[in-house]
Amino acid sequence: MLQVRLRGLALDQSNSPVVILEVEKTNKGFGIWIGPFEAEALALAVSGKDFPRPLTYDLFINTVERLGASFEMAVIGDVKDNIYYASLHLKDPSGKTMIIDARPSDCLVLAVKKSFAIFVDDRVFAESSIDLDTLQPDMIGNNQEEDREGFKKFVENLDIEELKRHFKGRDEK
Repeated sequence: MLQVRLRGLALDQSNSPVVILEVEKTNKGFGIWIGPFEAEALALAVSGKDFPRPLTYDLFINTVERLGASFEMAVIGDVKDNIYYASLHLKDPSGKTMIIDARPSDCLVLAVKKSFAIFVDDRVFAESSIDLDTLQPDMIGNNQEEDREGFKKFVENLDIEELKRHFKGRDEK
């Protein structure tokens, strides 16, 4: 397994959200297309904004923690027909590991919120990885520091209401 990190969140040519994951200290990574609501949740998690009432992910985190469990890691373990499959690894109070089937997008939001590692199976990475230097410059830059700053700026300037309107309009077509 290889540890990956969130490199960016972008829109593809058809304005569908795609998360770019990369292996640290390489120029190799892959994209996972996610839904607009998952993109919104991920952008909110990256922004670190707190809300007066818990959102769905916060409810899940609070429940897991109240039950005495902890987040260990997430594993993107399979891909079939361009659909990625992941598992969330939790540790219960007795130290037993529990593995829960999950969507990669949910694992990413939780990982950002709780700062746990994300791994990808070697076979999945071999099948899915690309050279990130080949991506369009407006999607992902070639400089990791610029990418982090650009992603942070993207999230800071993200208008969630505009994003909702954009995707609502697409659904009605």
